[in-house]
Amino acid sequence: MSTGNKNKAKILIVDDELRVREILSRKLADNGYHCLTAPDGNNALKILKTDHVDLVLLDIMMPGKSGHDVLQEIKAMYPDTAVIMITAVADVQTAISLMRMGAYDYIIKPVELNVLSLSLDRALEKRELIIENRDYQLHLEQRVEEQTQKIRQSFLNSTASLAYALEAKDKYTHGHSERVTEIAVTVAQELDVPKATVEKIRMAGLLHDVGKIGVSELILNKPGKLTSEEFELVKSHCEIGERILSPIVEDKEILEMVRHHHERYDGTGYPDGLSGKQMTPGASISAVTEAYNNILSQGALALAVADAYDAMTSDRPYRPAMPTEDACSELERGKGKQFDPNIVDTFLSLTNKGKKATNFMPKLKKPEGKKDPF
Repeated sequence: MSTGNKNKAKILIVDDELRVREILSRKLADNGYHCLTAPDGNNALKILKTDHVDLVLLDIMMPGKSGHDVLQEIKAMYPDTAVIMITAVADVQTAISLMRMGAYDYIIKPVELNVLSLSLDRALEKRELIIENRDYQLHLEQRVEEQTQKIRQSFLNSTASLAYALEAKDKYTHGHSERVTEIAVTVAQELDVPKATVEKIRMAGLLHDVGKIGVSELILNKPGKLTSEEFELVKSHCEIGERILSPIVEDKEILEMVRHHHERYDGTGYPDGLSGKQMTPGASISAVTEAYNNILSQGALALAVADAYDAMTSDRPYRPAMPTEDACSELERGKGKQFDPNIVDTFLSLTNKGKKATNFMPKLKKPEGKKDPF
């Protein structure tokens, strides 16, 4: 160890013999170490509570706490502090036991100062290497995690870009995902949904139709009525979207929202036929458990309303856009069947507010060709 490092190292000398403490302290100070002393184990532990100590020279046979007990406490509470045991008893089994507990070395009294100095240097060097290696591993893990997050975000961005590219090729659904997201997020905020859940709805909304990448454009843009086989292919975009996102989206709720945005409140939707209805009081435990596992999330229900509304008020290959008032009437008629009544009521309330206020929901993007905020 260099002299500069010695000047930084703080040594605590713990021995019940005053003369031993004085000799060791003076010698080590001359060698560039900063020294503290303690006459017994209890005083040593008090010093360790208030002072940063790099290494402890610890006598084994002391009144009160033995060096054995003090070593145990040091390694438990101050694992970065190196410990060298000093004793007048030369016993191999004791030395092995103490080394196994974490002591760096075991020196026999009377102490040869040159031997002690060499042992101190090596113990402090080993301590520094252990700390540096641990810090390196910690920072390496952080860097790996940061890089993993960047890669995941990049993949998400690429996936979203594919979804937007799909929309860009289709004049009928251009901007659909963004509008659906803004509607669902605004309704969720109005319902005081927790902020973390709102952000999950935002992510799911932007990606909810990414599965359409796996559906032929000829089917998506077909001007006439779809055959039953073609409709099944369109319906598959919910499951395809979940499969595309599952390797990069770890949050199960987001994946479920993407998969379930075409489910219905009454349980007749797709792909899983889940319901948004809650159990009535007094139901059996098994019935409650089964129902809980099949209840749609609030995010999926909000996306279902937003998706249906934007679809109705947008031009599609098979029909022109529906007037806003007619679309709202369809949502009203679908309450309790296709749509969650509470979400529809909240949406319609916001829509009515929008007719009376010019600054209605400034975050919402106005759909192309529409006069109303939604």
